[in-house]
Amino acid sequence: MTILLAIIALLISVSATYNAYLLRGGKMALSEVFIALGMVAFIISFVVRLGYPDSTLFLDVLVSDLIFILGLVLLLAASLKLRSSLK
Repeated sequence: MTILLAIIALLISVSATYNAYLLRGGKMALSEVFIALGMVAFIISFVVRLGYPDSTLFLDVLVSDLIFILGLVLLLAASLKLRSSLK
């Protein structure tokens, strides 16, 4: 299962990188990079949760939860960058 998730993360990264290349470094290219990093953070959080279900960082907050929140923040940054680039 973790190999499948890693393959999905790789395909998402390749797709977003190719889209950023097609945009040739324009205003929307950075939003594509943020989307790719956010999706990879989601996949990594699932891999960490499956591989180490009992790993805690502090105060019963799972490391995978922190990585998942990082993915949400990256997707928020991508949507804000996309909104500002379309104005």
